[in-house]
Amino acid sequence: MSKSATSFPWYLTQPEEELVNKFNYIQQTEDSHLREATNGTKNSKWSLGVSIKEQNDYRNRYVNIMPYERNRVKLPVLKGNDYINGSYVKVDVDDQSTTPGHYIATQGPTKHTWQQFWQMCYHECESNDIVIVMVTPLVERGREKCFPYWPQGNDTNDMLKLIPNVQSPGGPDDTSIFKTEMKLQYVSSSRFDDNYTLTTMMLGPTEGDIGSQKRVHHFYFDQWKDMSRPEEIIPIMELSRHSHKLNVSGNPIIVHCSAGVGRSGTFIALDHLLHDTKDFMVQNKGDDKNETYMLKPVADYTKDLIEQIVSQLRSQRMKMVQLKDQYVFIYHAAELLYTLDRNNVLDEL
Repeated sequence: MSKSATSFPWYLTQPEEELVNKFNYIQQTEDSHLREATNGTKNSKWSLGVSIKEQNDYRNRYVNIMPYERNRVKLPVLKGNDYINGSYVKVDVDDQSTTPGHYIATQGPTKHTWQQFWQMCYHECESNDIVIVMVTPLVERGREKCFPYWPQGNDTNDMLKLIPNVQSPGGPDDTSIFKTEMKLQYVSSSRFDDNYTLTTMMLGPTEGDIGSQKRVHHFYFDQWKDMSRPEEIIPIMELSRHSHKLNVSGNPIIVHCSAGVGRSGTFIALDHLLHDTKDFMVQNKGDDKNETYMLKPVADYTKDLIEQIVSQLRSQRMKMVQLKDQYVFIYHAAELLYTLDRNNVLDEL
């Protein structure tokens, strides 16, 4: 039975050559934005602002990956440098998104930025549960991809302290002064199908009267190598489902890989697609015998939903969904869901 005969969304029936053409167009559009950002255009929407200041060199893991000034995350400092390499990301596609998706896409913390990272997590997540999705190994081919910024032991006494006055190597002006000392306390950890580890921690001020303790759900997916697509579809879907389920408080989901663009963007695109769009909203079959399937494409929707999502991501952080293979992977994952549904096995996932 063909895809069209089983009511797949039309954009999942496109040949791969067309997907590559769309990815190339998205890349060319971004290239023009970055040329504008670097040629001194006044008040450019694509300005990189303070991210290119010399004092922030040590706060950028890579010299070619920086946030746009207009939507960069600013650290909650009392005084000093508020820069961190992170971007607010909102995904909201007309006629498709059932609710806007809110994320923070950021680079993997370094030895110079891990304390600022935790301050960001605490202050950007106003409600109790903080969900962090890490989609990179710590080390690949002998090179650090992310600093080990969280307690990983099995001892509940395993704790990290975050000092309020953080001096970075960028010179005398590269200091971030926060309101209070914080502590990060290990609680528990579990491994799921040898694909990812969920570590639960508590994060909050060491002085109890200054602020509340917040629960951290840290997902460490270590099966996705840099500059690649995931090797399998189902594990990344399970990661999305599990992390989405624990984000009960509506905080932005904090997503990072190493640079915070390729794998992070791919995960965010897939996460929003699967959980917050009409084409992938699971329907209850009920008692109607005519209701055969759990997924139904929106009638007369003529745009390419995945292209729309990725274009929105690229407009908010450079190189999101960095590779052609990552872009095509999202279509393959979406197609798999419809295939499982048409074979009446979607509810077994």
